[in-house]
Amino acid sequence: MKTKYVLLSTILVIVLTITMFGQPTNNVKTETVIKKNDVANVMGKPVYQSTTDSLTTKVWIISQKQIKEMMTTEMGKMKDKKMEKDKSTKESMMTGNYCIILDVTNISNGKEFADTSAKVEVVSPSKKLSSVNFIPMMNYFGGGVSLNGKGDYLFTINLNIGMGYKTTQFKYTLK
Repeated sequence: MKTKYVLLSTILVIVLTITMFGQPTNNVKTETVIKKNDVANVMGKPVYQSTTDSLTTKVWIISQKQIKEMMTTEMGKMKDKKMEKDKSTKESMMTGNYCIILDVTNISNGKEFADTSAKVEVVSPSKKLSSVNFIPMMNYFGGGVSLNGKGDYLFTINLNIGMGYKTTQFKYTLK
């Protein structure tokens, strides 16, 4: 009977010891997950943001001087190489003295609508009307525009997102 308890105790100790040594250690090195490039992370706070229906619209208006400064960074150099392949994209972004960047996101699934078409109409302080067709970029839209003179500009963004047209208006003051 005593040998039976000694044998069972020995087997139990061996099984528990094997399972203890089989546990993973905390010394496992993991890499951090690289997040997708979000325009907001690069551009900062938008000049206009709205949420209507199921869309979140964010707009950045930056000068061509700031764009050229951004192109000197590592990320800017990578994007510039991609834009070199398509000269028309680079030319449309670099026309005018300002660049408009538009990010439209579906609230329900968090995906961008970059595969649709977009157009912006600009009314200058002198009431002159101009329009720009946005170029789809990686996950946003962009286009160059001329903003000549200080004052209040009225922007009307027209989106064709497949399920219909959406229009957004906002004012921007150039100082």
